[in-house]
Amino acid sequence: MTTTSPLVGAPLGRTMFRLAVPGVIGALLFSSPALVEATFLKSAGADALAAVALVFPLIILAGMFSAGAIGGAISGRTARAMGAGDHREASAVLVCAVLISLVGGVVMWLLVVQLGPYLYNYASDSQSVTNAAQRYAALVFPAIPAYWLVNMLCSVLRGNGDMKRPALVAGVMLLSYIVFAAMLIPGEGSTIEEAIPAAAYTMIASYCVALLAAVYFIGQRNQPIRFLPGAFRWATLTGILKQGLLAASQSMMTIVYALVTTLLFGRFGTDWLAGFGLAVRLELIMVPVIFGIGASIIAIVGAYVGAGQRRAAISIAWRGVLINTVIVGCVGLLFSLFPGTWCGLVGSDATVIDNCSQSLRVVAPTYALFALGLGCYFASQGLNTLQFPVLGAFFRLLIVASGLFWVSQATPVVYALYLVACAVVVYGLFVALALRYGPWRQTGTSYS
Repeated sequence: MTTTSPLVGAPLGRTMFRLAVPGVIGALLFSSPALVEATFLKSAGADALAAVALVFPLIILAGMFSAGAIGGAISGRTARAMGAGDHREASAVLVCAVLISLVGGVVMWLLVVQLGPYLYNYASDSQSVTNAAQRYAALVFPAIPAYWLVNMLCSVLRGNGDMKRPALVAGVMLLSYIVFAAMLIPGEGSTIEEAIPAAAYTMIASYCVALLAAVYFIGQRNQPIRFLPGAFRWATLTGILKQGLLAASQSMMTIVYALVTTLLFGRFGTDWLAGFGLAVRLELIMVPVIFGIGASIIAIVGAYVGAGQRRAAISIAWRGVLINTVIVGCVGLLFSLFPGTWCGLVGSDATVIDNCSQSLRVVAPTYALFALGLGCYFASQGLNTLQFPVLGAFFRLLIVASGLFWVSQATPVVYALYLVACAVVVYGLFVALALRYGPWRQTGTSYS
């Protein structure tokens, strides 16, 4: 089969390194505004951090949909089109990416504005926290379509094996966030009423600047995938949505999982909600590392699938998953031994820092299993084998959700922490074993 993808047949180690390094850097940069936000807001107190922690999973959901789920389907389909030498199909993918971004972003904005307040009021009994969360979401989410479009345009670039320009877009987003945060977010002694709107406007500004950068890169003349409205194909759109919505169901379960854990630890008070929220931010920082390597695997694996070399694609997928597991597992082990390194950086209140540290001691050692499951999820987007990663996410959610029936304010907090850790272990092991003895068997059987 003829292919125009330079990824097929290239030295694997060198190619993976060339794609993964800027991929990881770019993904870390994309997630960094959330970390910087916590650093700027901590001077406003635990209530401000707790309010943002309530909205934070919804923003993460927007990123999961637009970059990880539907964005991953975009990358995988782009990679397979380029592996097969079908530039017209690749252009159709780009057109579909723009359409899906605009519609998906607007729908998410409307849903969050209408339904978000019920979540905030249920998750926290502090009126100050819930009011601040509602205010923050009402300001940020009208700009979510821009965030969707940034991620989807970058997904097209990644699908063609271009990790550098998405990393530059991410760098622009982070730099603009820091500049606007320094200008807008008040410092020591600020009130929650002053800090929350300023944080929202800062996030909006960074989205808009990043979108300008993404549009500039996608429109450059040396970019082989062109935006051609006439290339639109219904079959391409439905194919993307079929795979993307299946992946999005995992993203939805992941965010419901995060919301359930927020509800669980909210039962122990604002200090535990804020402390566990800071610990979760470290886990979510690990997601970009997994995603950065995973995005390179999507591109390489998808190109090999498009070129008709599925067995080689599966072998490459396992190597990428192993790299993810080792790297993230080592990071988790490090922070479980020295949790204050992270918690002292992002927290200011001694009680919140201590709660964050307790959370990391229990949960951080499971990061390797988390990376194992999520790495398989990303590789499955190139191989179109998402059923088992989605089922694994369901099992993880089911285990944690059981805590809603037995975890109360009188329950020792460590029990809730071990419940979260157990769910992650089950998730990683189930996904890896199910794929190994299912669609990733090296038997020559073809799965589409």
